Amino acid sequence: MYSPLFIAIRVIVYSLLMFGIAEGIFYDAANPIGTSYFSENTFTEITQEIILFVLFLSFLLLGFKWREIQPVLNIASLFFLISFIREFNFLALNWIYPALIVLAILGWLIVRDFKKIKTATIKFFSVPASSWLLSGFLVTYIFSRLLGRSKFWRLMYHDESYRLAKAATEEGIELLGDTLMLIGMIEFVIYYWVEKRVNSK
Repeated sequence: MYSPLFIAIRVIVYSLLMFGIAEGIFYDAANPIGTSYFSENTFTEITQEIILFVLFLSFLLLGFKWREIQPVLNIASLFFLISFIREFNFLALNWIYPALIVLAILGWLIVRDFKKIKTATIKFFSVPASSWLLSGFLVTYIFSRLLGRSKFWRLMYHDESYRLAKAATEEGIELLGDTLMLIGMIEFVIYYWVEKRVNSK
C-alpha cells in the first residue's frame, strides 16, 4: 500500500481528478446556461450529486464487508444520502420528508449499534483514509458555506455582480471537498483490500 510505485500512481490519478474538476468548473463559468451560472444542470452541480451518491453506496456496501467498522460506515453512508437528497431541493419543496425518513433510520441504527460505535469509531479513525474524509467534510460543509456568505462578498463588490464570483467560489470549493471525500472513500477501499490480503496470508 505504501510502496513508492503505488503511491506515485495514486498521486497521478488524484492529480488528474483534481485537474478534471477544475476544468469542469472553468467550463461552467465559460458556458452559462442562459443567464444562470452554476445552476442545477451544470457540470459542477451534477458532479456533486454523483459523488454524494457514490459515497452513500460505497460506504454502505463496504460496511457489509468490513463488519468491524460497519456501524460508523452506516452512519457515514446515510449522512451522504441525506446530502444527496438535499441537492434536489430545486425539484421538490418536500425534499425534507424523505430526508427525515433517512434521518430516522440513521437514529435507529445509532440506537441499535450504540455499544459497537465506540470501538468502530476508534478503528475507523485509525485508518489513514479518515483524514481525507474529515478534510473533505470540513471543506464542503464548513468552509464553503462560510466563504459563500453574501456579506463577505459585499465587502468587495458594491452591486449584484458579486453573485457570479460567490457562486463560482462556493460551488467550486464544495466540489473540491466532495472530491476529497471521494478520495477518502477510495483510500478506505484500498486499505480494506490490502488488510484483507495481508490477513489471508
